[in-house]
Amino acid sequence: MAPRRPPCQILRVRAVVIAIVLAMATGVAAEPARSPTTLATHLRARAHDRAIRADVLRWHHTMRNGCVAYASTALRHAGIDVPERGVLDGDGVSRLTRGFVRYLEGELGWQRITDAATLAPGDLVFTTDVIPEYPAHVFVFLGWRSRRHQVALIADNTGYRKPRPLAAGGDRDGFAFALRAPR
Repeated sequence: MAPRRPPCQILRVRAVVIAIVLAMATGVAAEPARSPTTLATHLRARAHDRAIRADVLRWHHTMRNGCVAYASTALRHAGIDVPERGVLDGDGVSRLTRGFVRYLEGELGWQRITDAATLAPGDLVFTTDVIPEYPAHVFVFLGWRSRRHQVALIADNTGYRKPRPLAAGGDRDGFAFALRAPR
């Protein structure tokens, strides 16, 4: 008789525990970057992305619909004060795009970028609105895979260093604007 496989919840818990142990063993969680300008540098290491994902799973409990949870956690790992459970104008700052945008612009003084050609590593890119004032998605811009074709390398809740065209197409929303940390 074949051994019984554990339920999915147990496998997920094991994966989270392993991710946390790996993050602790590599010292990732204990050594966050120190300034807003280091977000892209911080995300160059795959181990940092893993630690961010482990933290998102700890408090958000899923990566699905977790783009703001991922981006806000990445900022916390980079030493930028974004409240995990804060609310602004009725929206969770670390859960909904509108609250996140308003917090970054209003409370932290991030600058809005409207020209995708001027993106710089560490900018947070927001896609077109689903509902007015609620961008559909946010991701961290890491660099260009093809500047000419406007294909970015990004980090978000769906992947790490994956290519993403900035133009809308298929089921993908297009570039709306980006936010850049104050210098």
